[in-house]
Amino acid sequence: MSDIIPFPRSKDKLIREIKQSYNKHDFETMYNLFESLEAQFELDEQMALLKCAMLYKMEHYLELREEAIILLKQGISNYDDLIIYYVQSLNGLGQYFEVVEIINQIIDEVNDHKTRMELFPIKEYALSQIDKHNTRAAQMLQNFDALTLREQVNTILSLIDYSQYRYQETVMHLLNDGHLAPNVVSIMLEYLRFAECESTIHIHKFGFEVDVIPYQLEGLEHTTFKTDVIPNVLKNIEDDAAQLIEEALHLLNNHAILLYPINIENIATKDAWVEAYSNYFKSMVGLEILDETNHVITFIVSLDKEK
Repeated sequence: MSDIIPFPRSKDKLIREIKQSYNKHDFETMYNLFESLEAQFELDEQMALLKCAMLYKMEHYLELREEAIILLKQGISNYDDLIIYYVQSLNGLGQYFEVVEIINQIIDEVNDHKTRMELFPIKEYALSQIDKHNTRAAQMLQNFDALTLREQVNTILSLIDYSQYRYQETVMHLLNDGHLAPNVVSIMLEYLRFAECESTIHIHKFGFEVDVIPYQLEGLEHTTFKTDVIPNVLKNIEDDAAQLIEEALHLLNNHAILLYPINIENIATKDAWVEAYSNYFKSMVGLEILDETNHVITFIVSLDKEK
């Protein structure tokens, strides 16, 4: 008995069904039809823009942003329509600062006066959202000591996300005068680093005193702890304690934040840190006995108690 080979729908039929679905506002069906179309054929510019229109209607802003970036890199001829979809995707994702920045950059490049008239309201909306955020951020910073730990962290992270670096002096004042949790101090230093702060900040953490200029810091993701210690600890435990990998990574990342910007090699060598953490995690599943005489392990245990 010969195999039955199913014949896919023709390109013209798929395109016709996609357009019919769009006219009916049946975007779920349209999305599935696009998947079938793209599995067999390359989209022309008209269909690529129609896909963007569908993604916008469906509020699939992340996918719309990625689609628009690809088309912009390809040099699509209908630049004006595409750039509108792109900034709308950023608006939908709450990336309002980027919306304003991009529109300011490209407003003179668009070819059509009508396009400019569409971009201005998008920019005004983004500015209004930034103003709302600034009002809330100012209120949160004014009452920072009264916030929960989670609220403090989220407030500073939000300032970073919105690229709002006008609060440098306030953040420096909080660092100098406040009794802040170690992880909050770390996030504040990251904020000041992004803000290119060149002032010297005195940090006291876990019995260590360090003076730093945020602008000169390497950043949380590029510390020795992140680049050398974490990968080697995970490598050491992946065979014998694979069940702990996820939990270990979570704890190690927390510790990386807590320790920043302390130079961990002032406490112990990189190899000593790796060995201590490996022993610490393996002891959790009974593979090794925790070496409580090891000063690095004592330090790790004290970090693990930090909230």
